[in-house]
Amino acid sequence: MVSATKEATATEIEKGRHPAANPPEILQSQDSALNYLPGDVQTQEQLQSVPDEFINFDNKTSSSRPLLHTDAHGNVYTYSLNPVTYSVFLILVLELLERFSFYGLYMTQTTFLVGSYDEEWNADLSSMEAAGLVSLSTAIAYTIPFVGGFLADAYLGDYKTILMGTALFYLPGLFLIASSTCPNWYLGMEKFNVTAYKVALLFFWPIGTGFVKSVVNVFGARQYHPVLQRSMIE
Repeated sequence: MVSATKEATATEIEKGRHPAANPPEILQSQDSALNYLPGDVQTQEQLQSVPDEFINFDNKTSSSRPLLHTDAHGNVYTYSLNPVTYSVFLILVLELLERFSFYGLYMTQTTFLVGSYDEEWNADLSSMEAAGLVSLSTAIAYTIPFVGGFLADAYLGDYKTILMGTALFYLPGLFLIASSTCPNWYLGMEKFNVTAYKVALLFFWPIGTGFVKSVVNVFGARQYHPVLQRSMIE
């Protein structure tokens, strides 16, 4: 039993999973190296003191994204000195618009479906049916982020996941919902198109908002250099 335990411990040390594989002096040296580097690099003056391994020397992108980082898998990323004005601002606007439309729909659709806004143009649903439809849509919207996060991490990346969710699902869903509010506007029907509305509310719109919700905050944080701008992320 003791022999087997020693062998298991030795194996863990070789694979780096045992505390002995990372003695305190090594961990302290790593922390010291991290503390030695600045954590709020955002000016050209601060850039002069940055080691060459964090400098982007590519002439095509160095002027706009002079910081460079290589992760454990060898992937190379470049960063701006001021991510807020370079890209984060647009990501925050996207998040604002997504939240505005989500809660705008969530808080008004039950009343709209039962005909409180227009007695002649509505889905002619009971209060229970309307509330159930909106609740199901919300449940889907809060479940889809698991799928969106998986696609972003494993296949598409944050940017493509947000782009696909917005262009292929969110905007078409909002368009179908908006078109159902006006008689004879786009769908060309004299009667409320309940089928198109349900497709938008239960498929396009919740999937789109789930994809955006799953990665938009992380995508914003990833605009900052994980080492040289770590204090700015906090």
